[in-house]
Amino acid sequence: MNREEIYDFIGTLAIALYSQKISISLSALNSILADKGVEYGNNRGLGSGVSAAWRHWEKKDPVIHHAIAFTFRDKDGNIPWE
Repeated sequence: MNREEIYDFIGTLAIALYSQKISISLSALNSILADKGVEYGNNRGLGSGVSAAWRHWEKKDPVIHHAIAFTFRDKDGNIPWE
C-alpha cells in the first residue's frame, strides 16, 4: 500500500468504527495495519500517520475527517497528535 491507500484505509476504518461509536487505541490500529502489511514501527510514528490521514480527508470528506479525529486515541485516550 502507498501512503494515499493507507490514508484511505484509515479513513474508511474510522467511519465504520465511528458509526458504531467505537474508538480504538493506536496500538489496535497498528495491529490492524500489520495484518495489511503496513505496520508502523511505534505509536508515535502512527500518530503522525493518523494526523496525515486526518489532513488527507479534510477536503475530500469532512465527515470522515471528523471520524478520524474521534476514533483513534493514544494510551491516555487523547487525540494522538495533541
